[in-house]
Amino acid sequence: MTGEEMAGKEREKRKGQEEESVRRNGARTEGEEQKAGRDQEKGLDWFLGNGKDCLEFLTACWTFLMLTVFPVYVVDRYQDIGAYKFSFFSGASVLFLLPGALLGLGYVVLVLFGKKTRRLTDKKTFFAASGFSWLDAGVLFYLLFNVLSFLGSDFKKDAWEGVGGWNMGLRTQLFLAAAYFLISRFFPMRRLRLVEAGAMLGSGAAFLIGILHRFSIDPFGFYQGLDSGTRLRFLSTIGQATWYSSFVCTVLPIGLCLFYASERRRTRVICGIYCMLGFMTLVTQNSDSAFAALAALLFGLLLASFVSPKRMERFLEVVILCAATFKATGFLQRGFPEQAVRLGRLSEAFSRGWLSWAMLLFGAAFYILLLYFEEREGERLEQSWEKTGRRLFRLACVLAVLLTAVMVGAIVLNTTGLLEKWFGISSSSQYLLFNDKWGSDRGFNWKMAVRIFAGLPLVHQLIGTGPDCFMAYSYSVPEYARLLNDYWKPDILTNAHNEFLNLLICIGAGGLLSFLFLLGAGAKRFYRIGKEHPEVLMGLLTVCSYAAHNFFCYQQVCCTPFLFLILGLAERLARQAQGHSQEIPE
Repeated sequence: MTGEEMAGKEREKRKGQEEESVRRNGARTEGEEQKAGRDQEKGLDWFLGNGKDCLEFLTACWTFLMLTVFPVYVVDRYQDIGAYKFSFFSGASVLFLLPGALLGLGYVVLVLFGKKTRRLTDKKTFFAASGFSWLDAGVLFYLLFNVLSFLGSDFKKDAWEGVGGWNMGLRTQLFLAAAYFLISRFFPMRRLRLVEAGAMLGSGAAFLIGILHRFSIDPFGFYQGLDSGTRLRFLSTIGQATWYSSFVCTVLPIGLCLFYASERRRTRVICGIYCMLGFMTLVTQNSDSAFAALAALLFGLLLASFVSPKRMERFLEVVILCAATFKATGFLQRGFPEQAVRLGRLSEAFSRGWLSWAMLLFGAAFYILLLYFEEREGERLEQSWEKTGRRLFRLACVLAVLLTAVMVGAIVLNTTGLLEKWFGISSSSQYLLFNDKWGSDRGFNWKMAVRIFAGLPLVHQLIGTGPDCFMAYSYSVPEYARLLNDYWKPDILTNAHNEFLNLLICIGAGGLLSFLFLLGAGAKRFYRIGKEHPEVLMGLLTVCSYAAHNFFCYQQVCCTPFLFLILGLAERLARQAQGHSQEIPE
């Protein structure tokens, strides 16, 4: 063998050894990469699992504190009670909602860009898989217009903090949106019964104190040093009667829905007692707007009860319980006339007058009639009820529209003098004559709100003057400041006393439409899902009650956070009912 042949064979041998080495190193590198990928995936799973547990803990803590402790949290009786309530809300939100929101955003980002999420098909996008609803969109649009309004506001400090005492600026609006999304996605369902019990315990204690106050019983000395007029305007552990009224009408649907939906006798008894406290304080809190909220709440429950005879039974039981509680309150007022605080005409008409008798008699009569038909018809009634229920649903809607039109028409005709011109009758009733004094000066406030909005530049008509900046803007314009001072001085008008008009000025037409969309989307969603899962109806009832009450009131820290809280809980129940996972899909 020549030297060249030996050299060639040596080169081929070395080449083969090099290729084998590369192959082995490549295999080892590929194995290491696979192992590293598995380790990374395990690390991601570990973070997501522990992150979810932390999110559930933060969400449950905030929800429990707001429902159980916030209602009875008082520092110095009624002195600066609004500021102390907001301090509690903001402190709890910074402690639980702020880290929850940051962790939640990180959780979503990891899920969106993690390997597991990439396996979702085009037809099953992330938002579809997570159950993204129109209500979610409504909350996002509402938050967006609050942010735009803040950015375009000339009153940045006021737009961020809001009016002192309730502080509904952008800071609070961010917390409300965070609360909704955290609760609707991460509230631990195993803690639901505990939170519901805490809600009835906290608000029930506030209801009881409010009832005692209206019978001149002050166990904790809230009224020490206060005159009788102030005592009428303040009660319970909430403060202002309008604030307390807002609180009652917003949280009462939690216990009412449990009483309506539960199949357990003990639960119904406990919730029935809670509802009695709620109805009793509602008829003695001395705010007419609470009765508008009650009417809207019962109407929403009525529409949801046309689903079946059993549901209609439950609705009539609610009506009977409400009317009987009103009447029992009237008996107590008559039995202890010296202790019972004298209230407005509408409140006493329901407690001492014929209105509660009419509710009780009609409710009992229809209840007995329904039981009779159920016993006589049996299964045939169930089979034919679907068509009957649809007809009754349409009839109830038509009657409600007609009744509303008649009431508004009567006010318009009486105020313009056409009622006297055409029919020879007129009324100076506080309900039928719309002037500046109508509705405790709401007539003047509403007309001023419309005038202020009409005078806004186009951009501010779209996005508003800034969250909770009604006062800051209106008193910055000399023309409006003069009119407001002439009417209200030495007091200051801080808002329009109509949440929808107030939003129109503060966050503009776009913000108002987004809020109305939020309420409408929530009501429709919870009504639809509530046909099969009645526990979801607490969202529908809260929307009805809140919207009706705050047509005569405004956003404040004792009321509005509970709207978003209950919407979040109802959305959480709705997501579970629709089969979505407890967490954002991984």
